[in-house]
Amino acid sequence: MMLMPIVAFFEVKLRNRIIAILVAYLVAVVPLFAVLFFFFNQSRILFGELPSIRDKLSNVATRFMEWFNQQFNLDPETSSNWISENLLTAIDIPIGLLEESFQSGTSIIANIILIILITYFMLLYRTAFKNFVLSQINPIYRKNTEQLFEQLQKLVKRYMIGQGLVIIILGLLIGSGLWIIGVPYPFFWGFLAGFLELIPYVGTTIGAILPFTYMLIAADTLWQPWAVLAWYIVVQQLEGNLISPNVMGASIKINPLFIIIGLFLGAFIWGISGMVLALPILAISKEVFRSFDVLAPISYLMEDGLSRKSDIFLEKFDKDENRFFRLFFKDKNEK
Repeated sequence: MMLMPIVAFFEVKLRNRIIAILVAYLVAVVPLFAVLFFFFNQSRILFGELPSIRDKLSNVATRFMEWFNQQFNLDPETSSNWISENLLTAIDIPIGLLEESFQSGTSIIANIILIILITYFMLLYRTAFKNFVLSQINPIYRKNTEQLFEQLQKLVKRYMIGQGLVIIILGLLIGSGLWIIGVPYPFFWGFLAGFLELIPYVGTTIGAILPFTYMLIAADTLWQPWAVLAWYIVVQQLEGNLISPNVMGASIKINPLFIIIGLFLGAFIWGISGMVLALPILAISKEVFRSFDVLAPISYLMEDGLSRKSDIFLEKFDKDENRFFRLFFKDKNEK
């Protein structure tokens, strides 16, 4: 849906839908591939240095255990075996997972190509799909349905543009702070955190833990990893209270309970992709529910700041047409 305004613009200029779609792809997809190339190139360099970092960690752990052995009169050989069998093996697990995640380029590219093809045909046949849906609806409600389509398109457009701006702002803000702290590849970590922001709560936590752990291993001083963590906390406060509310708008905001449920269901159904799509799907669902009297209370139940709006249900929706449970239970007084 994000490509539709771009396609519509070029379609008016070029008067050919297929060419307009191809030009829109050129405008929208080429920057995406540039971003992916940046991440793959940076991750290749980053993980190429991890073996030396692992050796450094081994030396630090060995010196610590030597001191520990002297203090408590432990057997040095037993301690050395414990380090090699447990500590370094445990470190290899997240390093291996990260390396596989960033360097599995073949599957990522295959998925991107599949998405591009599906999107192409959806854009090409969009008028037919729209007319099919309208033909299945009573003519009385078709005008309202078309208005709903327009609202959803605006909502998705606002979400995509807003999320893109948030990613850019977070990437530059976090990257600049990490550069000042002295973190290697600061803008790689910054924009990685920005993209992980697409997954509420979970992505934010991962985006902070990764560079913190990296600096805990690679830094020569102890203050740097903790400075990284402190900077992420500051930026997250700015993002939650200033950046996102002004860039994304109130219509995108969903209360934390529904976000957590959406993340759980998204991960269960479609893995990481489902977690990324959870928030936009919830926002679209909220807009759709608001168009129907019987489902309107649910849309308000999904809104952020629910604790401040507790009275709205008895004040605004205490009517027969707004009672959702009437769909499942028949009133005994009804004949």
